[in-house]
Amino acid sequence: MHLLNNGSQVEQIPATKSREGIGGYFSESNENNAPSYPGADWFNAVIREFQTALTRYGVPFDPDNFDHLSRLIQFTALPVGTPQPWMSDTAPEGWAIMKGQAFDTDLFPITATLFPDGIIPDMRGRGLIGKEDGETVGAFAEGQVKSHGHDGSNVSATNLGTKYTSTSGNHAHYQGFWMENIPGTVRNGAGLYGGGQKNAGVSGGPGVSGVTNAAGNHNHAVGIGTHGHIVNIALNGALKNTIDHLKCNWIVRLA
Repeated sequence: MHLLNNGSQVEQIPATKSREGIGGYFSESNENNAPSYPGADWFNAVIREFQTALTRYGVPFDPDNFDHLSRLIQFTALPVGTPQPWMSDTAPEGWAIMKGQAFDTDLFPITATLFPDGIIPDMRGRGLIGKEDGETVGAFAEGQVKSHGHDGSNVSATNLGTKYTSTSGNHAHYQGFWMENIPGTVRNGAGLYGGGQKNAGVSGGPGVSGVTNAAGNHNHAVGIGTHGHIVNIALNGALKNTIDHLKCNWIVRLA
């Protein structure tokens, strides 16, 4: 409702008259067979409603323009193509759930300017991220894990060099033997005794027991050298990065 501007207007809003009865509607004839009339109070109320809305949303009033209401709708309604979370499996009238389906581009030409292929983007299981300069609006990007490391995942090789066994262990080995088929030799569990052959005059001959040479205290070198270890880090988590969330449908207005 435009402000009155024909010379009969007043600059200040006049005081309203007292109200009678409850609010109602216009009629060509009421109980007194007289038509209803709005009066200045009714017109002023409509003007004030209109001007309040323009002021709240910053729409300047121009008496020569007649697009104030359409501009208000642009401010208060989501533009066509705006994804909106919706907590129902049934889209409201004039909207569609965004699940990659086709739509009638002739019936919804404004929506077709945003989705010229006639396919509503599939927003199931997906979120929205503001694009960087040079990126394409509506382009799909696979989820990624931010580059990071794990403590202890870098294992360097260590040269352990050569290690030696201890030098203790001086010892000798006992050795007993006999000659078969020599008369007078005796074989028993304690060793061999040369019986009648012991006096044969051959030292260390058949029937004599003895020891090998002692090895003495000694050690052995064991080469270990350079080596490393493989660290296996167990898998943990889900297939994608997520946050605590509620499931919803993304919807878009059709026009």
